[in-house]
Amino acid sequence: MKHKPGNLCAVLLLLLAACQSPRSFQTGYRHYGEKNYEAATTIFRTYTGHPVYAAPARYFLGRMQLSGNPDLPEYLALDDRLLQADSLLRLLKLKKQARIQHRYEVDTSAFTELRERVQRQLIAHVRVRGTLPALDSLLDGLVHPLPALQPAIDQTRSDIVGAHLESTDYDVLTVLVKRHLAAVRPEFYGKSRRLSERLWPAFLDQYSLCEIERFAADHPRSFIGRDCWRTDLQQVLCRKNLPEMLAFREKNRWTALESVLINAISDTSAGFTATTGLDSAQQIQVRDLARRSAVLNSLRKRAADIDTVRLLAQGTEYITRYAPRYSAFRLMEDMLQFFLEEHLYDSGVRLLAAARPFFPDTLPAFCKTNFDYQLRVRPWIDAKLPILEKPFENLKKAPVDAMNTPEGDEFSPVLSADGASLYFGGAGHPGNVSGQDVFVSRRATDGQWSAPEIVPALSGDGNQYPLSLTADGRQMLISADGVLSVARRNGQDWGSPTPLPLAGIPVIGKGVFSADGNTIALEGSYTAGDVLNGPDMDIFLVFRDASTGQWGRPMALGSAINTEEQEGNPYLSADGQTLYYTSAGYPGLGKSDVFVSFRTGPHGANDWTRALNLGKEVNDTWPHTGLSALSPDRATAFFAQKQANSDNRDIWLLELPAECRPGKH
Repeated sequence: MKHKPGNLCAVLLLLLAACQSPRSFQTGYRHYGEKNYEAATTIFRTYTGHPVYAAPARYFLGRMQLSGNPDLPEYLALDDRLLQADSLLRLLKLKKQARIQHRYEVDTSAFTELRERVQRQLIAHVRVRGTLPALDSLLDGLVHPLPALQPAIDQTRSDIVGAHLESTDYDVLTVLVKRHLAAVRPEFYGKSRRLSERLWPAFLDQYSLCEIERFAADHPRSFIGRDCWRTDLQQVLCRKNLPEMLAFREKNRWTALESVLINAISDTSAGFTATTGLDSAQQIQVRDLARRSAVLNSLRKRAADIDTVRLLAQGTEYITRYAPRYSAFRLMEDMLQFFLEEHLYDSGVRLLAAARPFFPDTLPAFCKTNFDYQLRVRPWIDAKLPILEKPFENLKKAPVDAMNTPEGDEFSPVLSADGASLYFGGAGHPGNVSGQDVFVSRRATDGQWSAPEIVPALSGDGNQYPLSLTADGRQMLISADGVLSVARRNGQDWGSPTPLPLAGIPVIGKGVFSADGNTIALEGSYTAGDVLNGPDMDIFLVFRDASTGQWGRPMALGSAINTEEQEGNPYLSADGQTLYYTSAGYPGLGKSDVFVSFRTGPHGANDWTRALNLGKEVNDTWPHTGLSALSPDRATAFFAQKQANSDNRDIWLLELPAECRPGKH
């Protein structure tokens, strides 16, 4: 058979190429060994689709690329190419795999090792950048992370997330809430639980009110996402037309966005002074908003010349005209706090009684998702009226000036059994070592307290503050960096606090000794809470075995003490028969009030009377931190209270209501 010259040449060329291919790959490998990467790269690229040498070609190309400085997308693409190359190698016959391994030291373990290097460098690259977009690129782009590196990826994620929990950027906060809450470590739960309340202020800092739907789409379960009038209101806010905004507010009593609308009206009308183009009803509305603003400013500044009769009349007029709008409720809440502080209890009663009929405990039938605070207003009023209507005892209540400083935070007072020494926690106080430290003041024979001195053995780096003393003054319960601890005194010298060996509940907060030190009342929880919700705190008792000295398991007190809401800040009287604590679950004046309960039996969880509110002269509309110490005569108590317009606290002395004193039941 004769071959045509052209066909013969083609066959010869194919044979020549087949013979030269291995030698050409070998040439590329030689260049690689000589670190002539440019030449090696040129050759290896011609083999990335070769039926035999594609896998080793991609392997060496990957090693050379890794020796450079890849960016994040290049790392991800490189890992993907190496994974594909590893698959190509596994598809070859075993004899060819063995030949490649023998000649070029490339096998599946080499690919795994190289991919591990790529992924380690990728993780380090993301950690250095430290941004959420870089983190998301890692999580989304690294489709097949090696199992050995998953812990490093998880650690990187939790570190970057933790570093952004206090961000003020709305987009950052939104990404955290929507995607990364599961990566928040428990020690950062205190920060993550505040994320939701910061979202809306952060949104307003970055976006206009024309973009409310953006917020609703990002956070559909928020009060904005659930508001039935949101879409219509967005259009009104976008047009910035004052008459239109006033008309919308007049028509819609139930929107949860009334505060947003009022702020927009304020901005548009330049402080409610521009009335051009408004009808008479709208002018009245502007006037009423201006009056409400003036009343709130007077209340917050605590102006000395407030006419309380006129204040009550103006406030009641606004509330009855604009209830059940949220602005009416907030005005009522602020006015009530003022009346409580000024001991104007009759004014508080008249305010609530007048407002009650205007807050029906219903919502529009067509709106089932809306912000439903209106359903809680009547119960809020009904809980307060009986407390306000009780007789006024004119209890004495005053700051203990010897302990307090204008710039410092003084709190958690603990009194010795003889009433001669008062320990307390201080921060920003003269003599502070660091954070929160323990101070002591002594009572002189004339009844005056000495200047506080730091207790060095109980202070130092971190946060330490006292919680309780035994009657003999030899043991002190201390919170040491959030851990319930005990310090013991030998002579006049205190030893360092050591953690109290309690088990049985995962969360333990403040605690207080009985007089003999063999019982502790403490706040705790059976569950640790989660990334968005704190633990459900209750009051527990725990007893020490007299023969072994070992502490038993904490026992939750019964329903006369604990509710489904938060209980905390326990304090036991010297005889162990009276328990003071705070609760948000029983009817009260504030977000949590101080209550008292009396023991009716020896040790049982249910051997306590139903909680009794300490009343209007002790409680107000704010949350409370409870009582910390009783005087030896059991008629007065020490407690901490925030200074006006400040987050700092001062130590106060309070006369207890007669029915709430130990030994009265």
